[in-house]
Amino acid sequence: MSKLLFFLNSFYLGMGVFFSAYIAPTLFKVLERAEAGRVVEKVFPVYFGIGFLVMLISVVLGWKLGKLFFAVSLANFLVHGFHLFYVLPKARNLKMIDYSEFMKWHGVSMALNLFGLLLAFIMIILLVRKI
Repeated sequence: MSKLLFFLNSFYLGMGVFFSAYIAPTLFKVLERAEAGRVVEKVFPVYFGIGFLVMLISVVLGWKLGKLFFAVSLANFLVHGFHLFYVLPKARNLKMIDYSEFMKWHGVSMALNLFGLLLAFIMIILLVRKI
C-alpha cells in the first residue's frame, strides 16, 4: 500500500511540477494569450481532477499509515476539492466579465496549486520513511 501511494503521489507531483513550471509557461510564450488560456482552461479540470483522485485514494488508504500522513493527505484532498469545485469555476466565470477579479482568483489558484504540490512532496517524504 505504501508503494502504491508513493507511486501515485510521485506521479502527481512530477506531473504538477512539469505542467506548472514548463508546459503552462511555454504555452503562453508560443501562443497568443487568449489561445494559451483556452488550452490551459481545458487542461486544468483534468489536472486538478487527477490530483483530487490521488488525494482521495491517499486519504482512503493512508489512514493505516499513521495520523500525520492521514492529516496531510486529508488537508491536500480538501485543498484539491476547493480548487477543483470552487476556485476553477469561479475564475472561469469571472474571466469574461471582470478580468481584474479573474486575475485575483488566478493568483489564488496558483497559490493553491503550489500548496498542493508542497503537501504532495511532504506526503512522499512521509511515505519514503515508511517504505
